[in-house]
Amino acid sequence: MSDGPARRSRVPPAFESLAFLYQPADPAVRTAIIEAGEGWGLPPEPEPGIERVIWGRLPRNERPSAENVVDAARRELSITRLRVRPPHGFHIVGISRLPPVRRPGVLKRRIRRATLGGILVELARAGSVAGKRPTRVIDAVVSAAGGDPAKLRVRPSGDGSALVRLTRPDGTRAELRVAKLGHTKDPARGHAALVALADAGVPLVPRPLGSGVAAGAAWSAETVVSGRHVQELDAGLLEQVIGFAARLPAGTDERRAVDDQIADVIDLFPEHASALTDVAAAAERWGAGLPSVLIHGDLWLNNVFTVDGRLTGVFDWDTWHPAGLPGTDLLNLLAADTRTRERRDIGDLLVGDYWRSTEVVDALARYFRARGWPMPDAAGLAAIATGWWVSRIAGALDRALRQVDDPAWTQRNIADALPRFEQLDREFR
Repeated sequence: MSDGPARRSRVPPAFESLAFLYQPADPAVRTAIIEAGEGWGLPPEPEPGIERVIWGRLPRNERPSAENVVDAARRELSITRLRVRPPHGFHIVGISRLPPVRRPGVLKRRIRRATLGGILVELARAGSVAGKRPTRVIDAVVSAAGGDPAKLRVRPSGDGSALVRLTRPDGTRAELRVAKLGHTKDPARGHAALVALADAGVPLVPRPLGSGVAAGAAWSAETVVSGRHVQELDAGLLEQVIGFAARLPAGTDERRAVDDQIADVIDLFPEHASALTDVAAAAERWGAGLPSVLIHGDLWLNNVFTVDGRLTGVFDWDTWHPAGLPGTDLLNLLAADTRTRERRDIGDLLVGDYWRSTEVVDALARYFRARGWPMPDAAGLAAIATGWWVSRIAGALDRALRQVDDPAWTQRNIADALPRFEQLDREFR
């Protein structure tokens, strides 16, 4: 298999995207964005004419290790050195700690923050108006959303977008999603999902509060759902998620999610265009009798909240689709749990027919019964599995983990999986 282009991920450089939010809202102020290297070396002297420098690195999204402890020590040493000796003619006007992705458990969060956390340092040329902190892009966004920039607490996502908690003038606590215009994580997409869910009266999801554009960044605001993450998908929670998924509205007559997502994958992997086109056609035949439904697109434990074992919220709807295959969200939830416990790949679960396992078939049977629809036959199950598989591949194109840039990952999860679809097509003809 050819390695293809050097980089296939659609995600722009993540640190650069996040640092844009800390730039002055006035584009006339010349700013240099410098990502810290692995050794946390200090930023070089800025070229003439640069008024501000943003330096640092995003947090890591991995398990803490001894190497991370060493890296964290270098990070802290670099910050100390930068305080003592910033680039000539500059001084520090702000240091922002960037926490890693949250995980359940207070101690675990503290360890992750200490060992995996990132940093963003704002420097300005001394002795000029640029030495004062001007209104930044993120300040303009928070103001536009009805928040107070003076109480800013940013949680970066691994892809360069960000989340901000704020309190609106009427006292409503809101979750603000923000990204540079043109970023793959456009907040308007998730906002459209919340509008559709609100119109359908779906419970347990955030309510849309507004969206817009400010200073070159797109934003959306939504209500904050209560609860906490859980580490285990137990039978009680699974039953509640089945009930939730069964209440999602019927889909539209638009192109199905499978068609759109396979088109996205073909665009980035043209060497597999013929095989992927055949997969789309096969999935259409296998799922011909299945209605479409609005789907979340990335339903797993990290996107649900509970209180005392009770499901209280399902969020992060930026991968939704108005016309998905029923059951794909549920399969994704179960597969994600299995992947985490057993350290298995997407392609391995597909080829190994995990989607035909007793736990999946039983859960899907309860889901379809709750919707009042007949249980799909074997071909229909293969269509649901196809919808799940291609959603994971397409989702990787828009994530900052860069799996799709790893030839070994694409071999295991795309090239090695495609022959299974050919086998299934022969089985169901």
